[in-house]
Amino acid sequence: MLDTETNTPEMAERIEAAARAALGMHAVDVFFEHGQHWVNCNHCGQQWAVHDAVGGRNVDGFTFEEVTEGSCDDEVCGA
Repeated sequence: MLDTETNTPEMAERIEAAARAALGMHAVDVFFEHGQHWVNCNHCGQQWAVHDAVGGRNVDGFTFEEVTEGSCDDEVCGA
């Protein structure tokens, strides 16, 4: 089973920490749906699918693929 398919509070906390590091100032919320974790910005609505990754630009073994564009304000979200 992949880490992104593991629905536990501990995995959600690990993904949240990685998302905060990878996505900057976004106020993220992590949730589990359709068999995997997702990340949502509480300010702008931007959303990312979480993927397991090795090498490249991963953070703690995860990458974040934008699936929904948000209405970011640079001062709030840091995008």
